[in-house]
Amino acid sequence: MQLTRHLSNEELSEIIFASDQQHLRRTLGTLPEWARAAAEHPDAFWERQQAEIRKRISSLPDPSSSRSATAWAGAFAVVLLAIFLLHGSPAARPSNAQNDPDQELLIAVEQSLQSGLPQALEPAALLANEISNSQPISTPRRVYKENPNEDRRTEGRRNADQSNEDQ
Repeated sequence: MQLTRHLSNEELSEIIFASDQQHLRRTLGTLPEWARAAAEHPDAFWERQQAEIRKRISSLPDPSSSRSATAWAGAFAVVLLAIFLLHGSPAARPSNAQNDPDQELLIAVEQSLQSGLPQALEPAALLANEISNSQPISTPRRVYKENPNEDRRTEGRRNADQSNEDQ
């Protein structure tokens, strides 16, 4: 006879959990016995272990000496960098004997910016100064301008207002 039964997810997970629990109990049950067997070594074994550990520790480089060497190397690098920056080579600077068109253009632009007025407008500025100095200072008059969007009735009222002000 065949037994075919379908298990639900809950039943299947319970069976798997029970199986895992049994395996874990067996493994943990043998752990104390295994620990005792591993620890039961003669004293000579433990002395060799201790000597080997001390030998490895003593073969490591002294951390304070490596730190001081790193600090000295860093300080030396900083000093070299400072010397290099302070005594830069003069060959890197452009000489005055060479005519660099870009440099000449930059100088011309700088000079025109410092003058405040373009060279081509200097005569006009002188003429404007002479005209403003020769005219007497007068009081400004009220000027009415026509608005082309207004119709003729508004213009007539404005003209009438102006003639009343003049009288």
